Amino acid sequence: MHPFITPLLIGLLFISCKNVSRRVDLNEQSLHPKISTEKLDTVKGKSYVVLTKPEIFETSFFEGAKTMTDTDPISFYSVNIGKINSQSGKLIACDPIVMHDAQPFSQTFPVGQFPVQLAIAKIDDDQRVAFSRILFSQNGVKKWEFALQEGEKQIPIDSESLYGYGVDGGIGLFIDKNSNEAFDSLRRKNQNIWTQVFIDEMDKHYRNTWQYVVYNFNEHNLASFSTGYGDGTYSTYVGYDENGNICRLLTDFGLIEWWKK
Repeated sequence: MHPFITPLLIGLLFISCKNVSRRVDLNEQSLHPKISTEKLDTVKGKSYVVLTKPEIFETSFFEGAKTMTDTDPISFYSVNIGKINSQSGKLIACDPIVMHDAQPFSQTFPVGQFPVQLAIAKIDDDQRVAFSRILFSQNGVKKWEFALQEGEKQIPIDSESLYGYGVDGGIGLFIDKNSNEAFDSLRRKNQNIWTQVFIDEMDKHYRNTWQYVVYNFNEHNLASFSTGYGDGTYSTYVGYDENGNICRLLTDFGLIEWWKK
């Protein structure tokens, strides 16, 4: 039954502050910021033939996409939240709480400015961020692999073991290595910058049960967003097109149990 973890990987991932459970904790909050009235930039790209599994990594970003959980129908819509600066090609996905210690993935990504998109799952009246991704190109994905850190070895994404990052604050982010170092420098000069970005600025883009921000500072920026039902452990994947070029970086927030299918 997916996923379980081998004893060896338990030790390795515990040491690297990684939790490998697919369990998702509810992020209970008693107070919410004011709901934003900004118009969302919804993704309106055409659907296409999905070349590899899990199909939901791609189809959740299609206009009018739908699927089922064990008991409930889910519909999706996807939004552009801005573009991220990939300056070094070394990217990080993590909980902002630990970003000062975060290490980039070992894969090297395209350099430039690329759209960050969120696939929002609607279950009855509830809405959650199901997937976040960086879209490096419009090419379809031919193969998905885990986004790895230094020293990790690739394993099948549907195996009983997995890699992922832990979330303890209900939000995750994408950031370039250079931008992360620049933000840490700002934080050392201004201890309030973290709160300003990940609370005050995110609250400006609050929707019922999810929020986001793309925050620019000098020539740098970061993209942050709610993580599914809140705290938990979430895997990040690299998508390659049919020519072997990286075309996606995607984090799965565990709403769709595709590994059971």
